[in-house]
Amino acid sequence: MSAGSSILIAIAICAVAAALEGVCAGKNVKSYFAKLKWPAYSAPLWVWYIIGVLYYGICFTILYRIFRHEGDSTPKRISLTLILFMMAVNAFWNYLFFRLQNLFYSFIAGILYPLVALALFICLAQFDRIAAWSVVPYLIYQIYALRWNYGLWKINSRVR
Repeated sequence: MSAGSSILIAIAICAVAAALEGVCAGKNVKSYFAKLKWPAYSAPLWVWYIIGVLYYGICFTILYRIFRHEGDSTPKRISLTLILFMMAVNAFWNYLFFRLQNLFYSFIAGILYPLVALALFICLAQFDRIAAWSVVPYLIYQIYALRWNYGLWKINSRVR
């Protein structure tokens, strides 16, 4: 696929995923954040926006590299499926966290992230090492995210 087409398709996928996240989160993101008790190691809301931008930068890079890869390999198809699934789970997490306001379910859904990201890394490593290594910051972030999600659930389950 050409570079221009790869860029446009990767941007379109990221835009659709971001819009889906917004729809799943709803309109009360800031007010819901304000009513939660936070673990001491929590990032402020503005940092979460930066994390979101970096996440979509990683997703864009992976999608672009997949589309630019010559050949029709099984790892390429699996990688595309995994990145799309990871983005869908991210939107679903927003639904559980913000719309349903269920911290336990969002923690359970969050357990999927590192598993899918690790599988994505393994698949990408078979045909595009740059794309594979772009997943590493997300995998490292997942250590924090799981701990944060668990801590948030535990601290707020004691409050209720």
